[in-house]
Amino acid sequence: MTLLLIFVRILYQPGTESERGELYTFSNGWYQLEVCIGDRLLYQYKDNRFEKNRQMKGKIWADISLLEKIGQEVLSISYETKKNARLYVYAPMIGEFCFIFRQHLLGSFFSILMILGMTGLGLVSVIVFLYTRHRQIVEKRFLNVALFLILCSLWCIFDSGIYQMYGSQNAAGTLISFYAFMTMPVPMLLFVQNTVSESVRWIPQVWIFLLYANAVLQGFLYFLFRIPFIDTLFITHLLLFTGVVSMILLLWKEYRKTQEKEVNLCLKAFGVLGISGVIALVLYWVLSIYWYESIFQFGILLYIAVLFWGLLCKVSNNIQFCLEQEVYRRMSLEDRMTDMKNRKSFEMYIEEIQEGAILLENVLLLFVKIAERKKINDISGRQMGDETVIRTARSIQSAERSVLEQQADDMLCSNK
Repeated sequence: MTLLLIFVRILYQPGTESERGELYTFSNGWYQLEVCIGDRLLYQYKDNRFEKNRQMKGKIWADISLLEKIGQEVLSISYETKKNARLYVYAPMIGEFCFIFRQHLLGSFFSILMILGMTGLGLVSVIVFLYTRHRQIVEKRFLNVALFLILCSLWCIFDSGIYQMYGSQNAAGTLISFYAFMTMPVPMLLFVQNTVSESVRWIPQVWIFLLYANAVLQGFLYFLFRIPFIDTLFITHLLLFTGVVSMILLLWKEYRKTQEKEVNLCLKAFGVLGISGVIALVLYWVLSIYWYESIFQFGILLYIAVLFWGLLCKVSNNIQFCLEQEVYRRMSLEDRMTDMKNRKSFEMYIEEIQEGAILLENVLLLFVKIAERKKINDISGRQMGDETVIRTARSIQSAERSVLEQQADDMLCSNK
């Protein structure tokens, strides 16, 4: 829905197509872009309330609409960079709104595809969780996967170049993307916590505490001391890297101890996530390439696909086991030659009768309407009225016993 609103906002411009003229779009790259016609400044890149680093600026394009003919005036494009540094810029694109929109859409096609995949898997996880709970099989790890995918989708949407260019609440969206990025490992740490043995579950819990502490600390530094999130981003990256490595080691030790296929599958999934994360960090910090997130997004999707497949197989086996167990239980209560209840069924029924009789020993009459009870209390006193209630309760108790004994005798006769 957010992406749809962004796309609508891109297309919406007042006036007719001829009044709008051509649209020029320029890559901001890592540089302070300025576009001028003669002495008139048409565009100058400025950070909004949320400061961006080089990698974030590399996703942004500047869309400039020329509403009038420029004549002989010179259209100048200026990029600011360090002395003797190499300049990497894309050629400007010129065309109508629909053409420019299509080009931006194609440029973000991979990220949009990843977002749709994550959202779809998240919905499927919720549906499977509800279905398995209906089948009396509670698997909380499906909810862990769903929450992780929701946080990943939020990070991808608000960190995308399209939102950075056209989002109406750009600074707020960027803040949400940072917090989603800082907290999205928490559901998967809970996933690991629900997978490993109880004796080592404190290890994921420690990392959950560290991630929450990191989010609180960075928010404290930003709101009180105005220290930008981009200056403390390395802390989050360090926590993510060391956290994934520690989970891989934990799962590896757990697999050596238990030799369970489920733990082995989880270990492979974290291995895929670790490889994609290392590649993304190298692209981000060493090469300063802005499309590092595409590698990480693809790694996340593979990671979730592997875990999701393992969970589906486990739940499918559990459902099959429960169905077979129920079939065997019913078969054990019937005579296969006559399809009638056998002695085991009769014994279970007798046990139920005995349990019911034990419960009836302490019967209390809570709601019994006795005719003329108020009259008895008024004439003979409350003691006589209470004794009447007690006698009535005992009569009901003895009647219930006789009914149960009669049912037991009938059942005994039918099974001789």
